[in-house]
Amino acid sequence: MTVQYLNIACGDAFLADDLWLNLDFAPVSPAVKQANLLGRLPSPDSSLKLVYSSHFLEHIPYADVAKFLAECYRVLAKGGVIRLVVPDLENICREYLKCRDLAEHEKANFCIIELLDQCVRTRVGGRLGEYFHTIKQNPVEFATMIEYVKNRTGEDVLNPPNVMSLTPSTIFGKVKRKISQKLLFIWINLLTSLLPSAFRQQNVSFASVGEKHAWMWDFYTLSQKLAEAGFRDIKRVGFDTSMVSDFPLVPLDMNPDGTPRKGQSSLYVEAVK
Repeated sequence: MTVQYLNIACGDAFLADDLWLNLDFAPVSPAVKQANLLGRLPSPDSSLKLVYSSHFLEHIPYADVAKFLAECYRVLAKGGVIRLVVPDLENICREYLKCRDLAEHEKANFCIIELLDQCVRTRVGGRLGEYFHTIKQNPVEFATMIEYVKNRTGEDVLNPPNVMSLTPSTIFGKVKRKISQKLLFIWINLLTSLLPSAFRQQNVSFASVGEKHAWMWDFYTLSQKLAEAGFRDIKRVGFDTSMVSDFPLVPLDMNPDGTPRKGQSSLYVEAVK
């Protein structure tokens, strides 16, 4: 079968189907191809019906976004659709202000973490990881926040994905990736120990590859970038809607129970070549 759909930076959300090409920098399954996601995409010109990417665009340095979108445009056939999912800057800001106005300060504080942590963190997990650990260790005290976090991000702090439900190849891929990251961290730590301490504290990050956000997007700014790349009919859609009739909402953007896989704070945008 000829590949018709491309899933960029898929992580562990992909379809093992001959019609799909799943790409990631660090694959967790044989169904996922390793690729330089900021280089030339491994698809011919004008060959695809759909390019999909969830929670990857915000990790791309702003200066490289135009090149990435140009590649997406290149591989799509005329009339093909791009579907992008990103954290929604407008949504987070409005939620923060609403919670402050209602004196729901713990929720507002989480919105700050949601907005800023991945932009500034310098260690694996960052402030967000610390917060998840805190509320997980105190489930009664933080029952409201555990539910709030799940609603906002899709992260079920008390019930993380069950590793036993994964295939052996996916488990092996995850273990291999963790070992590689650990070895890389040790190597970087040795090299950076030679730098002056003040410089190291201000400029060196030990966050893992793919952890940090390079930019934040709202519908207006993302629409501008898509239009500059040549896309038309740019629309905000929902986690449960798409202009692509056969788009697999489950498992990519929706859980089997009908909730959004990445929570309520994500923005879903589609556009046509």
